Amino acid sequence: MIRRPIAFRPTGFTLIEVVTSLIIVGVLAAISATVMSRGLLNYFVGREIARDDAQGRLAFERMVRELRTARGGTGAGDLIITVAGQITITDFDRNVVVYRRNAATSQLERDGGTGFQPLADNVSALTFSYLRNDGINAAGTAATVYYITVLLTVTTSNVNMSYRSTIKPAAFCVLGPGTC
Repeated sequence: MIRRPIAFRPTGFTLIEVVTSLIIVGVLAAISATVMSRGLLNYFVGREIARDDAQGRLAFERMVRELRTARGGTGAGDLIITVAGQITITDFDRNVVVYRRNAATSQLERDGGTGFQPLADNVSALTFSYLRNDGINAAGTAATVYYITVLLTVTTSNVNMSYRSTIKPAAFCVLGPGTC
């Protein structure tokens, strides 16, 4: 048997093939890094929005629930509305409750007799409107208030949420507090 010499063939990749492969891998890595970065950013923004919404909604619901228990009896301190962004009520159990926005800390605060406690952070606005039973503005006179409208705004770098409710406290009579 006669053997013929086999021609030598180089094995491996050419320089052009290696450079092309590196460029393709680099482009795919850049695209996937961008997608991952955006995904993580969206996750953190969504988490912040959910946290602020839950905190704002919980504090707002507590405030509205307590405002519904405001007395409308003959007491002069049952409803005090003289300070902007603050409301003072006396509930059924004769507990004095104050809600306010602390401008220094941007917090919604509640005082039930033990000092102000924070309920929500990042509160940019807290406004109260007072209406008579015919829907006309009560113009800051507690004796004619029949409805209380509360507007709470929570603002951060990624979200601006507003919560609004109009409340008719259960004990307010047709003519307003102090007239029953």
